[in-house]
Amino acid sequence: MASLQADLGRLLTDSYLSGIESKSLDDIRALRAECQDAEVALSYLRRLAQGRLDIVHAYLVRTDRTGDDATSASEPPDLAALVEGLPAILTAGPGRPPGPGRPMTVLAPDTEESDLTEELDSVVSSNEIGHLGDLSQERLGAMAAGLEEIEHRVSVDRRRLHQRIDALQAELVSRYKSGRASVDGLLS
Repeated sequence: MASLQADLGRLLTDSYLSGIESKSLDDIRALRAECQDAEVALSYLRRLAQGRLDIVHAYLVRTDRTGDDATSASEPPDLAALVEGLPAILTAGPGRPPGPGRPMTVLAPDTEESDLTEELDSVVSSNEIGHLGDLSQERLGAMAAGLEEIEHRVSVDRRRLHQRIDALQAELVSRYKSGRASVDGLLS
């Protein structure tokens, strides 16, 4: 997948599924695989955005709290303590949405990571994560807002891709149920 944004522009058009009733089984499977590949890339991008967002939020919470057991706003939080807490920070993010979910076939997309992370890096690069203590509350807040916007947009696109995958799968199932396609064709 050369360019995720270009592929999404094509995959998410209203006309993408037009005429699936007249397409061959191989064409429908190819369309489904194409949507699944894009979904894997979006899922990966969403996980990256959520991880960075969880770290920025954890840092914002640490710098906003005051009291005996928290870092005061006048002192930068201890980065070593933040790094030590990363496993808890990354697992404490938002829970899974309700529903059965989808079994993941691949954890990382078949594309260059830089193609996926360019927008993320423009909001908060992986290098900036190590220097959050040098940033103002305003900058941290802007990072969080930018990451939330990316995560939301990616989630919407993923839902739309899931709808296309479901429609393509339903067409395949319908053909097998109606006899327009034969299971024997799968075995040959």
